[in-house]
Amino acid sequence: MDGAASVIAVLQVAGQVWSLCWKYYSDAKNAKSDIERLMGNVEALQNLFQRVQELAKGPGAAKLVASKELIERTALELEQEFKALQKILEPGNRQSILKSFGRRLRWPLQKEDVDKVFQLLERHKTTLITAMNCDQILRNNKNVFRGCRMLKVRHITTDSGNMKTAVCQILE
Repeated sequence: MDGAASVIAVLQVAGQVWSLCWKYYSDAKNAKSDIERLMGNVEALQNLFQRVQELAKGPGAAKLVASKELIERTALELEQEFKALQKILEPGNRQSILKSFGRRLRWPLQKEDVDKVFQLLERHKTTLITAMNCDQILRNNKNVFRGCRMLKVRHITTDSGNMKTAVCQILE
């Protein structure tokens, strides 16, 4: 699966997970803070992947050297994790429609489970942001190296003798 398809798949499954969380939030007892936290993280990842998708389709897509493989791998992992979470959250897997008719939904995750999911989503978010930052740094460094001459740093001792200041000189 190519990168764009992976990103789209993550966005779709993340949207479904978010919708299920909203359903529980509207209907479940005693789990609102966990659900809010989970929904916030899913939404943050959706926004991040939308940004990644914009970059992948933009004019600089060919320059995404450092992050391309990492983004694709992260997208595949996240898609699988969101699908597993979706299975847990779908009420049809635990309750028949007749049993749950007229009843409130029961949030299927314990606080510890939500914490684990939260840590996992945070790790993926950090991975994506780091990958995109690496590409940005690479682009910036190429521009800096093209536009700069070599710099030589020498230290000068001030009058007080205890403070050093770095001074750059351009070598001609």
